[in-house]
Amino acid sequence: MSDNPGLAPLGAVPSGLFIVTCAGASQNHGFLASWVMQAGFTPPALSVGIKQDRPIMRDLKPGTIFCLNQLAKDDDDSMALMKAFAKGFDIGQNAFEGQDMGTGANGGAYLKGALNYLECKLIRTLEPSTDHNLVIGEVVGGDKLRDGEAWVHIRKSGANY
Repeated sequence: MSDNPGLAPLGAVPSGLFIVTCAGASQNHGFLASWVMQAGFTPPALSVGIKQDRPIMRDLKPGTIFCLNQLAKDDDDSMALMKAFAKGFDIGQNAFEGQDMGTGANGGAYLKGALNYLECKLIRTLEPSTDHNLVIGEVVGGDKLRDGEAWVHIRKSGANY
């Protein structure tokens, strides 16, 4: 049992697995994200928790288009994408190198191997007093790329990924 007994149940809060991609001004970004939640109906919006020191935070400004690429459960393509993006990328490193990329109707860079993708236009970034920012994006496009079941993630603890 941990010093904080609430961490085990916090880790049990289910979330999907996504790769966030963004063709930024300084570099092409991509990382594995599991803290994604619908945040509005009108306009349709999503929230994404992003660690404050990720290089993508340098390029996410209001109006920036980023994509949420949903991974599929029990799927070799999704497992390969997860492995490629879980480690993150350093400043200046091209996250799209070696990946089969597409461009959405709004200019968002998406992964063709994903289950679905959503193009989002950044509305606001909230900087709470935690180690992650909360990025809110209006869903402006996207598509289902293939059939499959969304990959849902449950952590062992709320203390880490």
